[in-house]
Amino acid sequence: MNVSEKDIFHVHTYRCGHAENVSDEEYVKKAVSLGASGIWFTDHAPFPGDPFGNRMKYSELDEYIGTLFELKKKYEGVISVHIGLEIEYFPFFDKDGYYKELKAKDNFEMLLLGQHMAETGPGEYTFSWDKERLCSEEYIALGNAQIQAIDTGYFDVVAHPDRIFRKRKDWSEGMATMADHIIDSARRRNIPLEINESSKLQNNHYREEFWDRAYEVQIIHGVDAHAVKEVRVL
Repeated sequence: MNVSEKDIFHVHTYRCGHAENVSDEEYVKKAVSLGASGIWFTDHAPFPGDPFGNRMKYSELDEYIGTLFELKKKYEGVISVHIGLEIEYFPFFDKDGYYKELKAKDNFEMLLLGQHMAETGPGEYTFSWDKERLCSEEYIALGNAQIQAIDTGYFDVVAHPDRIFRKRKDWSEGMATMADHIIDSARRRNIPLEINESSKLQNNHYREEFWDRAYEVQIIHGVDAHAVKEVRVL
């Protein structure tokens, strides 16, 4: 996977339900107007049965890939349109073969690991924890999930790896240890980590303490666009 310096990486679509309600082509047109060499669509992936919100429906998945593939053909020679998904890693769906299913889809290019929550048991996830537990333990569960995901080999990039620390105000030794484990895993697997520009706009979502440790690992800058106005060349 090769992301050019003039590519726009990490773009969502209306299907996720929390992005601007415009066509996919509007994002492509904006990217072209900016002189971008490529645009990487990574909308929030569904799961069979639609058990989670803030993402496209499972029934929309093939239409999403198909629509973007038509745009890829339409804009060939003008801009490279890349087709991917941002998705969490959950062991249950791995055992069910879902990640292999996604990787095998025609015209599909990449999986972006975006670990917003973690599986804690059969049908149980961190979003059900109370505030106190989230503040003290969420980064551990999400960090371990990221490491496990990296080791599967399914994922091409890790989105906003430092966002797992969002509920912690002060940097601690435990957070530093977790950061080192994530960075070491990415380095060992030669998987890029994403510096997420959207994270910089929210308290504690972007952690300099994490990135100060991220040496000898490939880094990609992502816009995490949920609206056309957020599309920009970094």
